[in-house]
Amino acid sequence: MCCAVSFSCLSPKTSAVNVLSGVEEISVEEAAELVRGGSAILLDVRTPQEYHAEHVEGARWIPLDELPERLDELDREKVILACFCRSGMRSSRACEILREHGFKKLYNVRGGITAWKRAGFRTVSRGKV
Repeated sequence: MCCAVSFSCLSPKTSAVNVLSGVEEISVEEAAELVRGGSAILLDVRTPQEYHAEHVEGARWIPLDELPERLDELDREKVILACFCRSGMRSSRACEILREHGFKKLYNVRGGITAWKRAGFRTVSRGKV
């Protein structure tokens, strides 16, 4: 799950600001549209075990603890969607790190991988590491 605050009163197409990171949150449907259009990078900041157990195909995987050293791997011109972690703390922290390093097009995806699956979007597994 991605967000630390419940936004159950919001419609799927309504955005809000995550109080932890100050970054706007969007629905998984909006995230999927941006990724399909090629204008966004879906960033997965979970651990290797979490990522290999299940992830979104095509997501850019950089564990949160490696993010500061791997910023050059991300395209600053594309929208960055930091979305998948367990409780919302890591994705919020990832957004803070990215913002501190000059990334401006940031969104946190409300509900993370749980909402992604609930909406019927596919995930893949690479097995255990």
